[in-house]
Amino acid sequence: MQVITFHLEVISRGKGRSIVQLAAYCAREKIFSDYEQRFYSTNKKNDLVFEKVMLPDHAPKHFLNRGVLWNEVERVEKFRNSRLARSFYYSLPRCLNNNAYIDMTQHYIQNYFVNRGMCADVFIHDKGDGNPHVHTLVTTRSLDSNGQWENKRKRIYLLNPDGTIACDPETYKHIHVDTIKVTDWDDRNNVEIWRKGWAEVCNMELEHAGFERVTHMSYARQGLDKEPTKHEGHIVRELAKREVMTDRYIENKIIKERNHEREMLRIQRELDLNYDYSMQRSR
Repeated sequence: MQVITFHLEVISRGKGRSIVQLAAYCAREKIFSDYEQRFYSTNKKNDLVFEKVMLPDHAPKHFLNRGVLWNEVERVEKFRNSRLARSFYYSLPRCLNNNAYIDMTQHYIQNYFVNRGMCADVFIHDKGDGNPHVHTLVTTRSLDSNGQWENKRKRIYLLNPDGTIACDPETYKHIHVDTIKVTDWDDRNNVEIWRKGWAEVCNMELEHAGFERVTHMSYARQGLDKEPTKHEGHIVRELAKREVMTDRYIENKIIKERNHEREMLRIQRELDLNYDYSMQRSR
């Protein structure tokens, strides 16, 4: 069973990243960054199959403009090391068509991100080179019922028996006892949930079209003696077409050869076992 490609990255200003720049790249369009006072754009490419900003019900409608949305994110995140967004990259089954890609992607984003309160910017790319994929950018800060950005953390205060906030008798300041995160989006278990969810959405479409299922589990978790290849990306694939063999391409070729040898040995062992069993039965 094929293992899906699913990568998650946190876009942080502390690492010199700009979410406006990444949105402009994924959307194949030109966007002005208020934070940096410059335009970001990418070279004209013809691989954009679908793009859409998807919002929770309480989000301001002007956030449907991705330039407005990501500039608002840059504005509200004040610190030099602020986490601006989460960026997802995940593969699409090559055997399906663009209509299926769009339907399954929107279904997945709505159920796993937007319904949990995140604003999401979605892009499907397909150059026809056998590597159709989705980029998704989601916000790390939630919105309140009025569409205003909430703090990522809130303070918990000591309460009096009557429910009022207790104060320090000397300083008269509220007694702060703890700080908790407003959402559970940072929970590490979410990565497994998101990966598994994408595999399930893919399998719904694959089963409907009569194709083989995929899985989010690694070969090791499936109990298979098979070595995973490394993600190549479009640059490595383009160079390979020009017969320029990069280190990553060569490494994956060697891994595929080792996997082929393992599979041949496995088949030979099964044949030997079946032969031994049939010989014993014939005696």
